[in-house]
Amino acid sequence: MEPFWVIVSICAIALAAGFIHSAIGFGFGIVAVTLMPLVIDARQAHVLISLASVPVLIGTVWTYREGADYRSLLKALAGAAIGLPLGVLAFERMSMDYLVRGTGVAILVMVWMSFRNRRLAQQRSDCHASGGQSLGGHAALAGAYGGFLAGAVSIAAPPVAAWALQQSWEQKRFKAFLNQFLLAVSIYKVAALLVRDLVDREVCYQALWLAPLAIIGIRVGAYFSGRLSAGWFQVVVAVALVGIAVLFVLRGEG
Repeated sequence: MEPFWVIVSICAIALAAGFIHSAIGFGFGIVAVTLMPLVIDARQAHVLISLASVPVLIGTVWTYREGADYRSLLKALAGAAIGLPLGVLAFERMSMDYLVRGTGVAILVMVWMSFRNRRLAQQRSDCHASGGQSLGGHAALAGAYGGFLAGAVSIAAPPVAAWALQQSWEQKRFKAFLNQFLLAVSIYKVAALLVRDLVDREVCYQALWLAPLAIIGIRVGAYFSGRLSAGWFQVVVAVALVGIAVLFVLRGEG
C-alpha cells in the first residue's frame, strides 16, 4: 500500500492531466509522465500511465466521437504498428534521460515543420480546395514516430498533433482524430507490456483509481475548451507543444 501523500499526489496529477488533455485534445500522458516520476519510480510511472490511458481515452473518444478523419487515422495507425514495438525495446534497454531529451528535440522540429508545411499549403489553391488533405501522406510518418514514443516514453501525441495542426481542422475534428489514434496505440502498448511481462499487480491497482479521476478532469476540460475559438485553440496547442518540448530538453529524466 502506497503512503497517503503518494496517493493524494497521484490523484492530483490524474485530475490535472485529464483537464489538460481535454482542453487541448492531448496531454494526459505528457503531464503524467512529467509529474508522476516525482512521486513514484520512473519506469513504474510509465507502465502505470500506459494502463490508465486506455479507460481515460475511451471516455475522451466518446466525448469527441464526431468528426474524425478515418482515412488519415488508418495511415497514422499503420505507421504506429511499426514504430511502437521498436519503442518498447528502447524503453527496456535505453537510458530514460536520453529518451526524454530526444523526445523534446524531436517535438520542436516537428512543430516547426508543421507550421512551415501549413504555410506552404496555404499558398496552393489545390490545398485550399481539399482542406489540406494533400498532406495526408505524412500521417503514416507521424504515426510511426508517435508509436515509437508511445512505446519508449508513454507519449504518442506530439508528432501526430503537430501533423494535425497542418490540416486546418476545426477543434472537434482535431480532437476526434487525435484521441482515436491515441486509444488504439494505448491498447497496442498495453498488449506489448503484457507480452514483455512488464505489468504487475501493484500497477494495475494504481491504474484502477487513477483513471476515474483523470476522466473527471477530462469532463471539466471539455467544458472550458468549448469556449475557445479555432484560432486560439491552434495557438494554445502550438504553445503547449513547444513548452513541453523545452521542458523535456532541459529536464530529462534522471
